[in-house]
Amino acid sequence: MTPDTISGKPSIILGLHPCGGTGQIYRSMTSLPSYVDMLNLVLLFPTSKSQSGMNCWDAHSAKSLKHDGGGDSQSLAGLVKTALETYNGDPNKVFVVGASSGAMEANVLAATYPDLFKGAASWSGVPAACWAGSPMSTPMSSDLSCPLGQKASTYTAQQWADLAHSCDPGYNGTYPKMMVVHGTADTAVTVNNLGAQLAQWGEVMGLEFSKNVSNTPVAGWKRIDYGDGTLLRGYEVAGGGHIPAFQGDELLKFWGL
Repeated sequence: MTPDTISGKPSIILGLHPCGGTGQIYRSMTSLPSYVDMLNLVLLFPTSKSQSGMNCWDAHSAKSLKHDGGGDSQSLAGLVKTALETYNGDPNKVFVVGASSGAMEANVLAATYPDLFKGAASWSGVPAACWAGSPMSTPMSSDLSCPLGQKASTYTAQQWADLAHSCDPGYNGTYPKMMVVHGTADTAVTVNNLGAQLAQWGEVMGLEFSKNVSNTPVAGWKRIDYGDGTLLRGYEVAGGGHIPAFQGDELLKFWGL
């Protein structure tokens, strides 16, 4: 999806759907299309064809958890690179957002292609490489220790950071700014994965928890800032289930758009 008239170098946003979804469905779940002309955005909403017909993104295989490893992460990075070239996009304004399986893959992309993405956002996701070692990254997996929070409750921030670094071990630059959203009543992907994602990226970025802000951007949402909140923040949604409501204004402002 592109503006009616592209002016200068547009921003590129990759949107990743949950399991069982499609790019078209996720497009309708977000408010991003309403910003296309106003903010000069090129939106990419691909559809996964993998994992037993469930359309879940590969967030578990060795291929997908390595820079240029040949899995979904490389395919998605290639899609973004093609869009940058096709639309003369701004390489400093490349972002990824996803829900559930798409949020898990957004974390993977932030770790496998930190040189490509400048910002990422996760709605009901898990840390990068949380699914490593599992036979698949779907609700049908025989190993659900990642989404159901067993790993989140036992891994340290350093262990999570080591997993992120293992996705692109030769990389020494800056990582994408990260926004993480999770509902406290999520039973599919438990809320302690919110803290695990913040711990992972806080350790990677060298940021520590600084403050909570209640009822931001809406009632029932608690903002969790790391550092000054410009590079890493979370949102805990009181009573929220799986995939809380999309907050376009808050996300795009966080990304600097």
